[in-house]
Amino acid sequence: MSNLTVQNIIDRARYRYNAVNDDFFTDCELMDLIFDGQAILAKEGWIIEKTYTTAAIDGTRAYTYPTTTLAIKEIRHDYDVLLKTKLKLDPKTSATEAEGTPREYALWQDTIYLYPTPDTDGSLDGSGNRVNYIDIKVYKYPDAITSTADLIEVPEEYKEDLIYFMLQWMAMKDQNTVLSDRYKLLWDEAVLRAKKQRKKRLRGDMNTRVSDYYFGSDVPSNVDEAFYYNRGY
Repeated sequence: MSNLTVQNIIDRARYRYNAVNDDFFTDCELMDLIFDGQAILAKEGWIIEKTYTTAAIDGTRAYTYPTTTLAIKEIRHDYDVLLKTKLKLDPKTSATEAEGTPREYALWQDTIYLYPTPDTDGSLDGSGNRVNYIDIKVYKYPDAITSTADLIEVPEEYKEDLIYFMLQWMAMKDQNTVLSDRYKLLWDEAVLRAKKQRKKRLRGDMNTRVSDYYFGSDVPSNVDEAFYYNRGY
């Protein structure tokens, strides 16, 4: 998250457009443009990241997605990474429910299912350290902007791009289509860069490699930190 506020971006956009103290463009209108710009970048590039922390609940295995989550990057229990698995491997039956320290998780209908079910409530030890806590790293949609004092959520490297997005629509409102088209080109380039960033995030920490169809698929299955190549994944 950037240290810039919504007011910082508004001021810069007004200055660029020579619209300081111009009532034709209200702060409320410009706040909406900032939200819209952040939303487009977030959806196209998954560039807004956040870590949510929640205490495990004894006997509870289902945890709702954090609000505005677009995708989950990683889940940890007491700092140990949980392995993403399939719903069909759920150990719970109609009669039994395995409990213990969670090692895996599965996703369904914006809900996180931990395997096995936590058997202890999250708490703080005598030194204030977290015990039985869950950390969820996500790519997220921006929160609603309610004040010009709110912080910009996209990384600071995108602040100029947000300004281009605002100037595009300010010029459009001003019926200056030539200037609007010029800023639209700059904005479209920013969205394309964000899309490329998303591809890198989807690849994660894997090394880039060339497909080798002789030996099978180039998509690895990560099982206990070992990679196996096969056509039947």
